[in-house]
Amino acid sequence: MTLPDFDYQAICDGMPEARVMRGEAYAAKGWAELVEVGPAGILAHVKGERDIVYVVEVSARDASDARCTCPDFEENRLRCKHVVAAVRAAMGADAATLETAAARLPRLADLLDMEGRDDVDALVDRARRDPALLIDLEGAAVA
Repeated sequence: MTLPDFDYQAICDGMPEARVMRGEAYAAKGWAELVEVGPAGILAHVKGERDIVYVVEVSARDASDARCTCPDFEENRLRCKHVVAAVRAAMGADAATLETAAARLPRLADLLDMEGRDDVDALVDRARRDPALLIDLEGAAVA
């Protein structure tokens, strides 16, 4: 499994050092959960300090296209600590973790399809952007 060729220095350029350090701390604590990984980009669910989970998407080498659902990003459109956490987690992941993340949503779709659900695609798409729903669906599909 390959990731985009992220340029971590370029991603962090222009960001306040405290923001970068907090993002790195989030990644180190395991707060960035990879949901989708591939050469075209990553999608991660990143927990913040208030236990709110944000959805982060990044594909550009310098994260110039990054998106996050946190209030800071929504208001200012600036790369946030959640973007740093997601990229750092992806760059630091071993091959097995990347493979697991890449297979996560297809596996969920297969499990839901095996249950005879007729709304598989819509559910998986919603789960990409709703961390609580993803956890619920994965738990229900495994049970």
